[in-house]
Amino acid sequence: MQRYFAKVYERDVVLTKDDVFHLTKVMRAKVGEQIEIVADDKVYLCEVKSLKPLQIRTKREIKEDHELKSHVVLVMALLKGDHTDLVVQKATELGVDEIIFLQSERTIVKIKQSDRDYKLERFHRIAKEAAEQSKRSVIPNIYRIINLDGLKEIKAEVKLIAYEGMQGTADSFNNKIAKLKPGQRVAIVIGPEGGFSSGEIDAANYYGFKKVSLGKRILRAETAAIYALSVISNMLEQK
Repeated sequence: MQRYFAKVYERDVVLTKDDVFHLTKVMRAKVGEQIEIVADDKVYLCEVKSLKPLQIRTKREIKEDHELKSHVVLVMALLKGDHTDLVVQKATELGVDEIIFLQSERTIVKIKQSDRDYKLERFHRIAKEAAEQSKRSVIPNIYRIINLDGLKEIKAEVKLIAYEGMQGTADSFNNKIAKLKPGQRVAIVIGPEGGFSSGEIDAANYYGFKKVSLGKRILRAETAAIYALSVISNMLEQK
């Protein structure tokens, strides 16, 4: 069943222009068809009452539990090509609550101030589509691009930074995630294609981020993000 994020006024559903097009032209919805709508953190079973004009009304609230028990923040260096798009999509599917983009010393992609709003809105659209596909009830918060000093503003009970210089087993990473309690926040920092400099690691440590290894092999940046979030999601699902 198709899911959309929308607004609900009394029992009437208001979709965005893009979602109206998707529902009516791409999905070819018919009168009487049921869809799911997420509004104000609630999920509703809804029915298409008419197409011209489009009218959708809620039928009942759906109770579900698809979100992780802890708040997960991904701090991800901007990557080349469409690799950042891939990370946003998969991070959303894996339950991340917030994605913060990082411009570090070795970050190849640099976003101009004038382009930031456009880029962030594009990433938001990717996250929205992934949240709908994966039946989430929230869209990850994506609203800022920081430099390394911005790490000091991130609030979390568990702060980790993946560092290839600690190449070895992932025991320390797994152990720290296993100790997470429901409701706590965890932030994981993943570097760019060229990794972090030793000075950047020292600065991150100063801001409270502990170095962890993600295993014996050197992973590509996008693989590292997806792997780390998969471990976090898996362990939190068991709590």
